[in-house]
Amino acid sequence: MYKLMIVDDELLMRVGIRSMIDWEEHGFQVAGEAGNGKEALEMALAVLPDLIITDIKMPVMDGLQLIRELSISLKACKCVILSNFDEFIYVKEALKLGAADYLIKSEITPAVLSDLLAVVREKLQAEQETQENNRNLPYNFSRGLGHLKEDFFKDLISGFISEQSARTRAGELGIKVRPSELAVLILKVNHFDRVKKKYVEKDEKLLRFSVLNIVEEVIPARWEREVITGNSSEYLVFVNTLPGSSTVYSDIGKLCSKIIVSIKDFMNLELTAGVSTAVPGLGSVKAAYEEAERALAYRFFDSTSNVLFYADVKGLPPREPVAAFISSDEEHDFTAVWESRDEPKAAALLNGIRDRLDASQADESSIRETYILLMEKMHTHFQLAAKWLRSSLAEKSPYEAILRGENWGDIHQSVLDYMGYCFEADSSMMRERTYTEMAVDIINQYYAEDISLQSVAGQINVNPSYLSRIFKQERGENFISYLTRVRIERAKVYLKGGKLKVYEIADKVGYHNHTYFSKIFKKIAGVSPEDYRE
Repeated sequence: MYKLMIVDDELLMRVGIRSMIDWEEHGFQVAGEAGNGKEALEMALAVLPDLIITDIKMPVMDGLQLIRELSISLKACKCVILSNFDEFIYVKEALKLGAADYLIKSEITPAVLSDLLAVVREKLQAEQETQENNRNLPYNFSRGLGHLKEDFFKDLISGFISEQSARTRAGELGIKVRPSELAVLILKVNHFDRVKKKYVEKDEKLLRFSVLNIVEEVIPARWEREVITGNSSEYLVFVNTLPGSSTVYSDIGKLCSKIIVSIKDFMNLELTAGVSTAVPGLGSVKAAYEEAERALAYRFFDSTSNVLFYADVKGLPPREPVAAFISSDEEHDFTAVWESRDEPKAAALLNGIRDRLDASQADESSIRETYILLMEKMHTHFQLAAKWLRSSLAEKSPYEAILRGENWGDIHQSVLDYMGYCFEADSSMMRERTYTEMAVDIINQYYAEDISLQSVAGQINVNPSYLSRIFKQERGENFISYLTRVRIERAKVYLKGGKLKVYEIADKVGYHNHTYFSKIFKKIAGVSPEDYRE
C-alpha cells in the first residue's frame, strides 16, 4: 500500500479529494493532510509519502517551493499539482521542477483520479523493482555492460569526469568511438505525449529497445558510434566524423535523415535531430551535448526541419525574455472580431500577435505566456461557450496545447482552432436562445389555444426533445411549467376584473375543463379561484 498526502489551504478541497474515491482500492492510503507547504514538508519528512497531491497557491509556503524542498529531501516522492485554468504558468514551472503531473481543480472526477493513480502506481512499482534488482545483484551484473556504457556517457555529458578518467573508463568498457572529432546527436521523439498513450509503462522498455536496435542497424559500419537511451523520448548518438571527409555536416545530416526515415517506416514515430559541432576529446562531450540541446530547442521556432545543426543556430539572433502582454489596441480589435464572429480577421489579428513576438525575438517562455494571456481574454469574452467547451473538448484543452506544444506553429494553430470552436459554440448557443425565445413568444401570444410542446416545436421547426432540453437550460423551468404559469397569471387578471365566471376564465386561458383549471389554479396560487377573487 502506497502512502499519500493531500495538501491544500482549502479544507473543502481536501475533503472533496479525500472522499471522491476509495483510495485503498487503488493501492493508496491517505497518510496525512496539510493546509500549506511548510506543514506538508514537516509531515512528509515524518510519514515519508510516496505521492503528494498539492495545490500551487498556498500561504506560508506554496506548492512550487514544496516541490523544490522535496526534490532535495525526499527525492522518491511523486508530486501532482492542483491548479486552476489561470495558473498554467505556475504549472509549467512545477513540471520543470519535477512534478509528475497536474490536475485541473474544476475537472477532477473519480475517473480522472483513478487514471492518474494507475500511472503513478506503475511508476512507483517500476522504480521499486529496479531498486530491488540493484540490491540483490552485484552492481556490474545487475546493470550489464549496456547500462554501464549509458552511465559513462551520462557522466560525460554531466561533466563529472576528466578527459584522462574518461579515456581510462572508455578503454575498460570497450567504447567504440575515438576520443577525437566526436559529435553528439540528440534524437527526440515528436509529440511524445501522444506516443506514450500507446505504450503502457511496461511497454516503454520495448519502445526503447526497438528504437535503439533500429538506430544501431541503420547506421553504416563505417561510422564509429555509440547509441544510448536518454529516456523513452530521447536517444543519444555519439559519433566520430568520417576520416578525410570534407563534407562533415552534410554527411551527418544524411545519416540523421536515414535514421529518421527508418524509425518512421518501422515504428511510425517522428523524430527531430539536434546536432553538435565535432569536439576534440571526451572531456568536451558536455559542451557538445549542450550544443545539440540548443540546436534541438530551436525546433520550437522551426517546425519544418527535422535535422537542426548548432552550427546554423549559433549565428541566429538570441531569443530573449520579453514581457507577455496583449495591448489595449489588440484587445479592442480582438473584441470587435469576436463580437462579429469574423474568423478571417481573427486569424489575421492572431498572426499579428505572432509577428510582433517574432520581431521582438521573444523566447519560448514569453511566447507561451502571451498565448495564455490571449486565451484568458478569449475565455472572458466567450464565458458561456468556453464553459461548455471545457467540458466537451477536454482532450483539446487549449491551455494544455499551449503548455505542452512542441513548436510555435502547433500552439498558434491550436489557439486558432479553439477560437473557431468558440465562434461555433457561441453561435450554437445563440441559436438555442432564439428557439427558446420563439417558444416563449408563441406561448405568450397563444396560451389560450390548445398548444403543446409538440405543436410549438413544429411551428419553429425544431425537434420537441431538443426544444424541451434547451428551454429548461435557458429558462430554469420546463415548457409545461412555463405555459401553466402564464395561463394562471392571465387567469388572476381576469379574476380580479370580477366580470367573468370561473368556467369562462378557464376557457379564456386554455383550460376547457373548469374543474381541472380550479385544481391547477389552487396548486399554483395556493387558493381556489373563488377565494382568490375575494
